[in-house]
Amino acid sequence: MKDQEKGKKKKKPASKWTAKKIGVIVIGVGFAVIMVVSSLGMGWLITMHPAAAGDGAVVDVTLFDGMGRPALTSNIRTFNATTEAGNMVWFCGQFSTRVKATSQKEIISIPVYNYYYGEAKYALFAPEWDAIAAELEGMRQGDSRRITFPTPEGFEREMSPEEFNGIGGNFTTVTTGDQIVLGFAENPEVSLEENVTPSYVIRTGYVTEKTDAGIRVNYSLPSAQISLLQLTRA
Repeated sequence: MKDQEKGKKKKKPASKWTAKKIGVIVIGVGFAVIMVVSSLGMGWLITMHPAAAGDGAVVDVTLFDGMGRPALTSNIRTFNATTEAGNMVWFCGQFSTRVKATSQKEIISIPVYNYYYGEAKYALFAPEWDAIAAELEGMRQGDSRRITFPTPEGFEREMSPEEFNGIGGNFTTVTTGDQIVLGFAENPEVSLEENVTPSYVIRTGYVTEKTDAGIRVNYSLPSAQISLLQLTRA
């Protein structure tokens, strides 16, 4: 019997500290998770927070003309791709605004750049700026949205051949769909009697009609693509 017993290996009793060891590991992992969350601070909560009125926002924007071409963008890839396609587009910085804020100016001057024209100031109108700020409400950090602006009225200009040539155009060669640069007074309400030299901002328009008497230019930007890059709680 003793010889048979020698040939059999006795089963070892389960280790009493195995459960404790597993518990220590679980607690350790939990502690590591807490440490990671702590290192993130409260920023991760902001990404879950829908934008509300008064919150600070940094926005990537691309505004399109009536023919669907990007006219103003803060996206370098869109800027380069549009330029390579032979269309006129202006590069700007990302917009910083408050959600649902309204502009106190009729024209917002945006510093811009174009490969051909160089640096300039682009005219963004208050209804466009306000619409972007309003559409941010409810978006979360990282969200993108295509928006349309209220149907613009009066965003057209008629020009005689002489007027068009006078701003550097060529009436003989211009055709429907061609893009042109228009100038606007940055402060349209400034009185000439105040002896203040008016400053001008530009805006891209495109020819919608041409006759022997002149051309009609549309300079509305009916839609935009916006992406909420950064959100700061009010």
